[in-house]
Amino acid sequence: MKNVLFVCTGNTCRSPMAEAIFLAKRPDDSYQVRSAGVHATDGIPMSEGARQALARHNLMESHQSEVLTEEMLRWSDVILTMTDSHKQAVVEQFPDRAAQVYTLKEYVTDDVESQAKMEELKAHLAEIEMKKAQFVAQNQNKVDKYNEDEPIGNQQQLEEALLKEVEPHQRAVDRLEWDLPSMDIRDPFGGDESIYEATYQEIEEAVDQLIAKLESWNYRNQG
Repeated sequence: MKNVLFVCTGNTCRSPMAEAIFLAKRPDDSYQVRSAGVHATDGIPMSEGARQALARHNLMESHQSEVLTEEMLRWSDVILTMTDSHKQAVVEQFPDRAAQVYTLKEYVTDDVESQAKMEELKAHLAEIEMKKAQFVAQNQNKVDKYNEDEPIGNQQQLEEALLKEVEPHQRAVDRLEWDLPSMDIRDPFGGDESIYEATYQEIEEAVDQLIAKLESWNYRNQG
C-alpha cells in the first residue's frame, strides 16, 4: 500500500498541507501522494496561511488545486479525507470506492473500540448509498413521470418510501456518530497564524501515525 490520496473541500489548505508533510516524511520515494478537493477548482494556489505554515517548518510547495476525479481514485490505495463530511461526499459521488475511503484520523486511530464502531458506521453508510442507488434505479420511470406532469405530493411519496427504506441504517449512523469522538481535522481557512499552526500540528501528528501504519502494513505484506 503505497499510493495515498488526501482530500478536502477546495484543495487549498488541509489536503495540500497533508500532501507536503507526507512528502517530507515518507521513508522513500516508492510512497506516492496526491491531493484533491471534492469541490475544487483546478489551478488555484495554496492558501497563504497554509503556505506560511509549511514555510515555518522548512517545507516548500508548488501546489495547484485539483478537483477529485475517478482517475485519482483508481490510482489510490487509500483515500484519506480531512473530515467526515468530505468522506461522505466522496462516497456519494463514487459509491463503488467506499471501501477505500476513511478520514485521516479514523484511519490512523489505534483504539480498538473506536475502530469497531467506525467499521460498523462505514458499513451502514455504504448500505444507505447502495439502497439509495437501487431505489432510484427501480423507480426512475416514476420519478421522470412525476417531474413532468404529476403533483409534487406524488414525488413526496417516493421520498418517504426511500426514507423508510434507509431508516434502520440512518438510526444506526446517528447512534454511532454520537458515540464516536470527532475524526475531523480543523479548518484553518480565514484564521490567523496560530490557527494554521494548530492545524499543521494536527495534520503532522496524524501523518506520522499514517506512515508508521503504512510501513507496518507493507512489512507484513512484503513478498
